[in-house]
Amino acid sequence: MSLIMLLAAGSIAAVLFVGVRDHRAAKAARRGLLDGCVNAVERPHLTHGGDGFPHLSGRLLGREVRVDLIPDTMTIRRLPQLWLSTTILDHNAALPRLSVLVRPAGTEFYSLNARFEHRLDAPHGVPAEVLIRGDAGAERLLAALAETLIDVLADARIKEIVITERGLRIVRQAGEGKRGEHLLLRQSVFEDAAVARHDLATVLDQLQTIRAIASAYGRARAA
Repeated sequence: MSLIMLLAAGSIAAVLFVGVRDHRAAKAARRGLLDGCVNAVERPHLTHGGDGFPHLSGRLLGREVRVDLIPDTMTIRRLPQLWLSTTILDHNAALPRLSVLVRPAGTEFYSLNARFEHRLDAPHGVPAEVLIRGDAGAERLLAALAETLIDVLADARIKEIVITERGLRIVRQAGEGKRGEHLLLRQSVFEDAAVARHDLATVLDQLQTIRAIASAYGRARAA
């Protein structure tokens, strides 16, 4: 084997070693991403998936809450994203389904937007880069929520707001992958990702506000 081939093989081995080491370190670091949020819900239960990412469940004002971290590597011309998905379960059969998706790229595997048949016009004041879809008759619910949606979407980290007959969800950016690891090793290392208790509490407050308006709409619709 030539010297050049030996050097090349040594370089590849070194890169692979560093990649494996950093992957293990990143996986270990993921476990603590939601540790600071545990007290944001009642009766918290924190678990971890095989990828190391935590999942938090609990209760809030008598309703079940689920908090998940979703790594998104299906990005085009962008770095990998880490999404914070917060769901409040709240059965309301009278509600039409609705999804407000910000800056759609067509690769949002976690989004419910594409499941809804009708595309709705964005209310005045809602950012132009949103795609709103829902059930037939969701226009009135959208109008009732317009002011609240404008306030929530003022945060550039918001990716999706969803309302269904089973509950409500907000998907919000929690972190962005490191460029070097993504370009060289195709790894998703969210070095600066962190979910502060204040951030989760803000999302929960937003969901409660949306829930109150949607529930009032559902009651009026069912009357």
